[in-house]
Amino acid sequence: MATSNPPADQGATLRPAPQYSVHDKQREVLQSDARFRVCRWGRRAGKNVTGAIDVVEYVRRPWASQWGPDDPRDVLVWWVGPTYNQANKHGFEKVKSAVPDHWIESKKRTEPFAIDFANGATVEFPTFDRPESLQGEGVDRIVLDEADQMRQGIWFGDLEPMLLDTKGCALFISKPYRPRSWFHRFYDYGQSSDYPEYASWHATSADNPFLAEDPEDKRGSVPPHLFEREYLAELPDDGGQVFRDLDDKLYTGEYDVVVDQEHDPSGEFVGEVRRPPDAATRPVAIGADFARSRDYRVTIAVDAAGELAYYHRGRNESWDGIEGHIRGVYDTYGGIVLPDASRDNKIVSDLAGAGVQLEPVSFSPKTKKQLIETLATLVETGDLTVPDIDALDQLHLELRQLQEDVSDAGYTRYHAPDDGYDDSVDSFALAASALDKLTAAHQRHGDNAGDDNSGITHI
Repeated sequence: MATSNPPADQGATLRPAPQYSVHDKQREVLQSDARFRVCRWGRRAGKNVTGAIDVVEYVRRPWASQWGPDDPRDVLVWWVGPTYNQANKHGFEKVKSAVPDHWIESKKRTEPFAIDFANGATVEFPTFDRPESLQGEGVDRIVLDEADQMRQGIWFGDLEPMLLDTKGCALFISKPYRPRSWFHRFYDYGQSSDYPEYASWHATSADNPFLAEDPEDKRGSVPPHLFEREYLAELPDDGGQVFRDLDDKLYTGEYDVVVDQEHDPSGEFVGEVRRPPDAATRPVAIGADFARSRDYRVTIAVDAAGELAYYHRGRNESWDGIEGHIRGVYDTYGGIVLPDASRDNKIVSDLAGAGVQLEPVSFSPKTKKQLIETLATLVETGDLTVPDIDALDQLHLELRQLQEDVSDAGYTRYHAPDDGYDDSVDSFALAASALDKLTAAHQRHGDNAGDDNSGITHI
């Protein structure tokens, strides 16, 4: 129960009272005594600092809160992070650096980290990627970092029951990751008078006046869906579509192409879209995504102006046929080939042996994430164009349908829907990843040889 004065027998008093510089929304959170406080805040909005101050102030004066015990010697606080590295960096280190050394009785630097304070209170730093670490005695206060990454079962099955013994409380801090998650439901509770134990706040990166850089400067330089999540703490209304406004931002190319479409019994596009080699701004980058069982082999070339030079989608090809196809595209356009080298090392080695300039890419979730986010940025900034023709509708469809999932551990994965494809997207991302190199090579050639770019074949 909250009181204005400490208990008569409270153990050591932690003095002097720290002084903090906080912005308005941080102050609102820290002054609220709602049992469940929810912060849906963007990157650098100050959520971890808020959590650290909240821990320090509760440890220092637990009797000032209506939740949990009044005696510091009975206080156990948990800072729960996604991983030990994050719990250490954003929790343990921030709390430790926020208090004078003489406040700390001892520190445990092995996992899970812990701080024992001179007044008897203890703060521990377990993680929700290891639910087995979330077992033990009752807890009086929980700060849950990146809460929207955590499965709801861990909250209801492991963490919330910890608060029952002393009617403890919790602070949830997170960027948004998933629509319709338990975290978003709790946020909505905090916006409604029907749930008096909940309070919630939304803050963007720009709400933090202490930043040296204006977060709005990031708009356009990062993929739009990431800007909305990371800096605006919003999920797009479509639930996280990666590529949007394609007609206005990508399908704006006003140049002629030749289309050779082949018959495919499935009705999918199979065939070729090409520009004459002398119409492309050399050099070019050729992305090649090899077919996997039901998928299509796709080859896309992007030139140094960010324009589509070549697109081909094929199926049911032999490995010799695929190798011959890629060699033919390279012989026509030159430049560099960026193949998906995850499994098909023989094709890659054979191409290298034939003198094809290669930059193989081994796909992994991390590599694909980087490729897709680079592609999304280039589309958003208008650095890439393709002509608005029916033959490129398959590329449009795959870009529009690409899905983003965030795992329980916070890892982002991009993939096609269960009944769709992303071969064109992968090939496009491979080619577009070399755009900076293409531009630099073209500029060097222009400086040395005038405007004629026909001689550039290699980077």
